[in-house]
Parts: sequence; structure tokens; C-alpha cells
Amino acid sequence: MQLNPHRAGRVWMLGGLILFLAGLGRAADVRVVGSDLLGLEFSQALYACAVREGIPLAVALDGSRPGYDQLTSGRADLGLLTLPAGENPDPAGFTAVPLAWHRVVVIVAAATPLDRVTLADLAAVFGTDVPVSYNRWGDLGLRGEWEGRPVTALAAAQGAGLSEQIFRHLILQDRPLKSPLGRYTSAADLAFRLEGDGRVLALAAALPAQVAGLKLLPVAVRAEDPAFSPTPENLQSGDYPLRLALRVVFRRTAALRVLPVVRFILSEEVARVLERAELVPAPMSVRRQHALALEKP
Repeated sequence: MQLNPHRAGRVWMLGGLILFLAGLGRAADVRVVGSDLLGLEFSQALYACAVREGIPLAVALDGSRPGYDQLTSGRADLGLLTLPAGENPDPAGFTAVPLAWHRVVVIVAAATPLDRVTLADLAAVFGTDVPVSYNRWGDLGLRGEWEGRPVTALAAAQGAGLSEQIFRHLILQDRPLKSPLGRYTSAADLAFRLEGDGRVLALAAALPAQVAGLKLLPVAVRAEDPAFSPTPENLQSGDYPLRLALRVVFRRTAALRVLPVVRFILSEEVARVLERAELVPAPMSVRRQHALALEKP
């Protein structure tokens, strides 16, 4: 099964609808396409930028694969694309800049005496058709009173964001998760489950906000490797492995026209919008470096 980002999550923009909020009555100077996971607030921020800059703008956030097709066919100038590594577009004549990261975090109660997990551990807890299956905390190396306790594995409800698809693609080679598997329906539901059951090991897009008593587990690729937390720096470097990039991709022939929009997309204002959509922006220093590089002729 292939990762399908544009089908996951809540679709805030009506599919295929192109809105002209600047330069009414004129053809759009900049046509923006891409991921449908960015939300209405992101589209509103783009249009506010277009009004300030006086740029006739069209936005159609219908999904990354349709957006890529429109870019490569010449029907769009700029894309905001989330695609698996094997599908990340770097076609001739385009520039691609990493903007932010979707991530999968591993959450337990703070009292759980586990300080890290490996990719093999996660596959054994959540996967099917894997070499070994883990059901108890002792399988993860805990001893004493924890050794015989069952692990309560939780994942988001199917179709809720990208975390399950990213995990399945990167860790399980697109095989399904275990069945039966506990599912949560919202961040509040996840927080409630974690607070009420100290045996929970959960996959999520982010740590539930303003909830005490929880912790993120660092993840190691292999048992002998160091484990890394999902910080912006570790996502950018690739040290934290459970990630998928959101990239800004644009035609080089359209660079002068799209530059004000790209500069805005790399700004701190947009970074805050992305955080509210549960993405992790690239570090400020990286985004500034890309912005400066784009200014050069």
C-alpha cells in the first residue's frame, strides 16, 4: 500500500476550488497547489500576504500528488508538497526547499520507566507480519513489577492525520497495524487514555498540549545506536527517523513572481501557523538561510 497524504486528515479547502482574492478579474500571477492538511488558517495567511504584496494569487490545496501533477504539467507555479522519500519531486527546472516536518512521536506516562525505543521495538508492538511481536513491557526490557504488565498500544483513529501512514510506510513497509489495536479520536481522548492507564504506549503527531504527566520517548534506529528526540534540529538532520517533509517546490522560471510568497512561507508568522497544524517548522536559522539564498540572482 502506498502512502497517500492527500487523502488523510481533514480537508479544509473544497477540492479543486480556486479562489481569487487578489487581483480580481485578472489571471493569477502565482498559482499555489499542494497538501490538503495545512488547514484554512494557512490559506488565509497566504491570501493576506497576497493582498499586502499586491500579488494576484490562486490557491488550490487539494493534495500533494494532484499538486505535483499540476506543477510538472505547467498548471501551477508553486507547490506545498508532502510525499514519501521515493516520490519527492526534484524535477529539472524546479527548486525544492524543506519547510516543515510531519512527525510521529511515541508517548508514554511520565512514570513509565522506559527511556527509549528502537524502530524494531515499535514494529514489534504495533506491527503485523513482523519477525517478533511484543505484548508486555518486559519485551521492551522493563523488569520487576513492570515485566509482566501488558502494553496497551494506541494509535489515532483511521484517517485522522498522517501519523499512521508515516509509521506504516517507514516502519512496516506499508503493512497494516495490529488488529485489534486501541484507537483514540482526538488529542483530548489520547490525553485521557494516557492519564488513566499507565500501561499505554501511543503513536501521535504531537504531545497533547497542556497535559502534565506524559513524556516523549527518544527513538533509535537500532539497539546499538543513540536515540533522538523529535526536536526541530533532529528532524532537520534526519537523526529522528519518524518524519516526513513538507517542501516548497516552485518553477525556477517563476522565481521572481513567487519570491514574495516563498519568503512569506518561510517566515516566523507561517511557522506559528504550521505548529498549530501539528507540523514542526524547520529551524529558524535554516529557513533564514534558504530565504537569503533565494534572494541571490
